[in-house]
Amino acid sequence: MTTDTPPIPPMPCPRCEGAAIATTVRTAIWPTDDSLVVVEDIPARVCNQCMEQFYDEDVSDALRVLMERGFPSTEAKKLISVPVFSLEGRVRKRAAVSEDTYLD
Repeated sequence: MTTDTPPIPPMPCPRCEGAAIATTVRTAIWPTDDSLVVVEDIPARVCNQCMEQFYDEDVSDALRVLMERGFPSTEAKKLISVPVFSLEGRVRKRAAVSEDTYLD
């Protein structure tokens, strides 16, 4: 006899009715304009169609408490360096194409 827990069945996505699968995710949060934190190992349901993520109340509460505490660096699992890029001056405007132009 094994003590494995059975997999959690998918639930319908409240947004698009796709299958929302139980998994863990990570997310980036900007608590201030100049700071970024990453939270990993978040229990969530993720829709396999629209990729929307859903958290239950306990998970939302844990995230809220972590935010209210200011994400203390002494409790961080690890520290990472994140390069920051800008698209300022890199975006080129495309030339207008008339509606009767056919492209293959």
